[in-house]
Order: sequence, then C-alpha cells, then structure tokens
Amino acid sequence: MAGITLHIATPDDAPAVSALFARSYSALLVDDYAPEILERGMTFLAKANPDLLASGTYYLARTETGDVVGAGGWTAVRPGSKGDVQSGLAHVRHFAVDPTYARKGIASMLFDRCVRDAKTSENVTRFECYSTLSARRFYESRGFRVIGDFAAPFAPDFTFPSLHMVCDLD
Repeated sequence: MAGITLHIATPDDAPAVSALFARSYSALLVDDYAPEILERGMTFLAKANPDLLASGTYYLARTETGDVVGAGGWTAVRPGSKGDVQSGLAHVRHFAVDPTYARKGIASMLFDRCVRDAKTSENVTRFECYSTLSARRFYESRGFRVIGDFAAPFAPDFTFPSLHMVCDLD
C-alpha cells in the first residue's frame, strides 16, 4: 500500500499500539462478539504487551506522517507460556489494523513480513495463532485452517472466545 511502511516495534511504541488496539477491536469485532463479552475483553485486548514490543519480531505499519495504522508479529515462544518453543513452529501475535485502513492490504503486508523473517531467522515451517472470531476469514485467506475453538484465558473468571489456527508455510 502506497505510503505505508513497516517498522520493528519498540517498548516506546506501547501508547500508540494500545490506542491502535482500542480503535481496531472496538470497531472490527462488534459483529462477532456480544457487547458484554467485547466490553470485558477490551481491557485485555487493548493493552500492548511490553515483551512482544521488545521481541524484535513485532512490526508496526506507519503512514507517511508516522501514525500507527497496523501492528502484528510473531514469536517462537508459545503465547502464555514461560518459554515453550518447538522447532520449526512460530506463533502469529496480536494483529490489528485501524478500521479506517481495514481491507487495504496492511495486515497482509505485516503477515508477509512475519513469514519472511520467521523462515529466515528461525527456519520456521509452520505458524499457529489464536485468532479472534472476526479475523478467521483473514487467516484462512493466508492459508490457515481452524484446528479448534480456544477460550483465551484473560482472567480467572473470564475467557474470550477465539480460534486455534495453523498454517504450513511453503
């Protein structure tokens, strides 16, 4: 997409990334989640993860003026684990696009960067992700398939309905 460039995120990007998550998820998830589920989930969905921002494998899509309009990345470590790494497997992490820029190729740009970097640096042959219900179509368009429902454990008394998906990389 013209005028959009990708950058490696840093911890200093946390406020801009959290603001992006809030804009994105509050608008783009409304068709697939009950209002009370989405409202409760936003507390967890809209917070940038400092470890992910410091990973070197999390990317931002910026406009020519520097506005963050997309974010997403990957890690070798399974989300929520304390270092669970499996050879050849990586995990797609926390994708979001500003609703104004949705369906303009930004998520695809981010995903393609993830694939290229993961294959090059870690010899990754397979991606997994825990997808929102709303992102299912995007991930399927990138070659993912659903392997099961996933209740994302956001709090001891709250799980967020999600999908566990997998994609073999060429």
